Amino acid sequence: MEMDIGAYIATILYEHNTVAIPGLGSFVSQYKSADIDQVQGKLHPPGRTVAFNPNLVGDDGLLTRHLQQLHGIGPAEAHHIVERYVGEVKEAIERREIVVFPEVGRLYQDYEKNLQFLPDNTNFSLDAYGLPVMEAYPVARPKATKQEQKQQEMVKRDRAANKGLLAAILGGSLVIAAAVYFLFFYSGLPKDDTLQRVPTSRVNVSPSVRPAADDSLQKEDGDSLTDAAPQEEAYDTEEPDDDFDTESATTAPGQRYMVIIIGAFGNKENVTRLVDEIFEAGYEPYTEKSGPLTKVGIQKTYSNPAEIENTLMEVRNRFTSDAKVYKR
Repeated sequence: MEMDIGAYIATILYEHNTVAIPGLGSFVSQYKSADIDQVQGKLHPPGRTVAFNPNLVGDDGLLTRHLQQLHGIGPAEAHHIVERYVGEVKEAIERREIVVFPEVGRLYQDYEKNLQFLPDNTNFSLDAYGLPVMEAYPVARPKATKQEQKQQEMVKRDRAANKGLLAAILGGSLVIAAAVYFLFFYSGLPKDDTLQRVPTSRVNVSPSVRPAADDSLQKEDGDSLTDAAPQEEAYDTEEPDDDFDTESATTAPGQRYMVIIIGAFGNKENVTRLVDEIFEAGYEPYTEKSGPLTKVGIQKTYSNPAEIENTLMEVRNRFTSDAKVYKR
C-alpha cells in the first residue's frame, strides 16, 4: 500500500499545533499576526507558521492515529509504517539530501550536521484560511505648491511666536510669585532662629546594616521549587533586572497555554542560565517577578489536558522532579 506519510503532516497541522515525527523531531505551528512588507509592498494576513524542533522526539500518536482512520489499519501496522518512514527520512538526510514535506517545508542537514528547516508559506490558521496576500503601497501625496509652502511657514512662525509668548508669561508669573513670597512670608520669619545641632553621638557613625534577605527558594502550595542547575550551592541577594519579567504569550482565538515552573531565583545570572537551558531544550521560557525572586519555567500551547501531563513529565525528566504546573 503506497502512502505518502509526509503529505499527511500538513493535514494534521490544520487541526493540531504540534505533530511529532518519532525519533526525528516535531513540527510546531505558532501564531503570527498580520504584517506589512514595506520592500515588496505586501500585506500578509494573520495566520500560523511552522517551525521544526529536533528536541521534541517523543511520539504524540497523531500520525499513527491518522493512518488508522484514513486507511482502516490496526495500531501495530500503523506504528510499523511510521517507523519505516522515519528510517527512510534519516537515511536521506545522512546522504545530504533535502527531504520535502508537502505544504510544510524542507528538512536538510548542514555542513556541521545540524538539522535545518525551510518552511513553506502555507497558512495553517483555519480562522484566516483563504485570506490572500494584498498589495500595500504607500499613498503618493502631491507636492505642495509655493503658495501652500509659504502658508505652512507662516503657520509655523505663528506657532513659534505663540510658544515664546506663553513661555515669557509663565516666566514672569513665576518671578512675581517668588517676589510676593519673599516680601510677605519669608521676611516675617523670626531672625533669631538658629539651626538645630546634630547630636555628637551620631556624627561619623555608619548606618546600621540590614541583614541580607534570605534568598532560598520560596514554597508555593506546599511544594518546594528547586534549582534546575545542581552546580549552584548558594544564591546571593542581588535582585534580577526587570528584563526577565515576561508577559503572557499572545494566543490565537480559542488557544490555551500552560505554564510549568522549574525554579525561583534572586540572582540574575541564575535566571539567565536556566533560561538558556530552557531555550536549548527546545521550550519557550517563562519568567515572572515574585517579590525578590524570579520564577522561571516553560510555557507551551496545548489542546487537551493530556498534553499538560506529558509536558510535565518531560520537564521533570529534563530539569527537576519538583517542577509543577503553575498556570493552565
